[in-house]
Amino acid sequence: MKRLSLAHLTVLDVGPPRLIALAAEAGFRAVGIRLCSPMPGGVAYPLHAGSPELRETKRLMHALDVKVSDIEVVRIAAGMQIGDYARAFETGAELGAQRVCINIDDADRARVIDRLGALCDLAAPFDLALDVEFMIWRPIARLQDAVNVVKAVRKTNAFVLIDALHLIRSGGTVAAVAGLDPELIGSVQLCDAPLVSPPPSEIIDEARGNRLLPGEGELPLRELLAVLPEDVPLSAEVPLARETDSLERASLVLQATERLLRRS
Repeated sequence: MKRLSLAHLTVLDVGPPRLIALAAEAGFRAVGIRLCSPMPGGVAYPLHAGSPELRETKRLMHALDVKVSDIEVVRIAAGMQIGDYARAFETGAELGAQRVCINIDDADRARVIDRLGALCDLAAPFDLALDVEFMIWRPIARLQDAVNVVKAVRKTNAFVLIDALHLIRSGGTVAAVAGLDPELIGSVQLCDAPLVSPPPSEIIDEARGNRLLPGEGELPLRELLAVLPEDVPLSAEVPLARETDSLERASLVLQATERLLRRS
């Protein structure tokens, strides 16, 4: 089985270097690290070149055989400066990351395309791919929105990120994913939830803090996995409100996700 990555949102209360040890203890051999926040004032764990935290993170990665699969979250907003993310890309490359999660909070589509293209150029020397995530409460709300932006930017390191929860909550379907050019799909995040959406006022809270373990809900996860490219990177993003212990949460997420993958 390929290395399943532990998305940082699952255990956002734990930062590096401790994140690496926790992931290994839970059984994960890859993690995502939130170097930048997706919202002003949000949780993030910047690791700066030459810092003791970065050195210890790399030491634990080597000692425990845990890779960093991706970094997050680069946020395209109206007032952003492209160069502000150069340090994060440099750190990501030093950690061996291959992908960057992109969130978009700018409703000006032409400006988004221009800035995503500039970010792709900034990331290219670091061998980083940029995966555009869609969410129903953001301007890039649906799968087709993300596809349109990625196609418009015309960069070889621009892709679409498919989060199972966001796909269904935005009205997307497995059939729509199956109809995509597989080369557009950069990465996939797995979790579960009831099929019926919560009220609009609770959508964000569900996504950020109250998902279910894969197999506990009603999302069409096995059907989704069946139509994905075989080598697509997978991560488990399951902030599980009922489990307050981070290690136990990560362990439960790994066990449930691996059961799903074995049965798919």
